[in-house]
Amino acid sequence: MLQRGQLPFTLGGEHSLSAPVIAAVHEYYPDLTVVHIDAHGDLRNEFEGTALSHASIERRVVEIGIPLLEIGIRSFSPEEAAFMKTKPDVAIVWAHQIARGQATIPWERLGKHTYVTIDLDAIDPSEMPAVGTPEPGGLSWYQVLDLFREICQRTTVVGMDVVELCPMPGQTRADFLAAKLAYKMIGYSQTV
Repeated sequence: MLQRGQLPFTLGGEHSLSAPVIAAVHEYYPDLTVVHIDAHGDLRNEFEGTALSHASIERRVVEIGIPLLEIGIRSFSPEEAAFMKTKPDVAIVWAHQIARGQATIPWERLGKHTYVTIDLDAIDPSEMPAVGTPEPGGLSWYQVLDLFREICQRTTVVGMDVVELCPMPGQTRADFLAAKLAYKMIGYSQTV
């Protein structure tokens, strides 16, 4: 797929599905940077006895040696904070900084090639309630679109995913938001 110049785009539930795709893209693009838009740091060593879970996916990315930029984070464990102190290749932009207009996003950390992973719980639950681990105080629809557009203007997006949709029976607005986000990401990544 990558050899043919195609863009891998994964859609799904559990965030751990990003790991093999990111690893494959990194193998093809060794200068890869990962931008992780999420409510959670996902930097735990393991969660509920497994090293490959939604709470540890970005830890695996860092262990591979890929620089990581996390945006929209608003839930972080003491274990993740201790890990961060040892990893200069990880930068975090907190959701509260974005909400207050005080965020300085270190765009200079982006390499030539970037993989973007969006956990839908990055979006405020008032707009995206259908996620497994919702957190109040999230990003808005337009903030996420603006961030993705800016990423596309500053680097070449060579892979992406949208994960953690947890459909709610009888409610389709979250499903529609996820589908529309995927649609917008495809468009922005090809035209910006």
